[in-house]
Amino acid sequence: MNTPDSNPQPATPLVDLDQLQSACDGDAVLMRELVDLYFGQADQIMVGLSKGIAEGDVGEVDHLAHKLAGSSLACGMSALVHPLRQLEMNAKAGHLDGAPKWFAQVGVQLEAVRRFMHDHLPQTPPSP
Repeated sequence: MNTPDSNPQPATPLVDLDQLQSACDGDAVLMRELVDLYFGQADQIMVGLSKGIAEGDVGEVDHLAHKLAGSSLACGMSALVHPLRQLEMNAKAGHLDGAPKWFAQVGVQLEAVRRFMHDHLPQTPPSP
């Protein structure tokens, strides 16, 4: 018997490697630099999001969720976009209902993406 939950939608890929490669023109060194920069900024934004949610600061949550969603899209870090957009939409609507749940999902996806990139990103060749 088919229930609505028995036919789930295809999962969003963790990372759109084509988007990431396109953003770097296929340059492996640039790709590594971009990914390192992305994770550094994502970690900082996550700290700010946590604080904003704890303080009920809808403006800060809106701003930071929007910022991280945009950089995630640009870098191909697809898995983070949906929960970030949910945080952003709720904050734009003036509430943070469900924010801890969405924030937790962002954190889980961020760590999954980090592991994926560690396993799949071409390693930077040694300097001559």
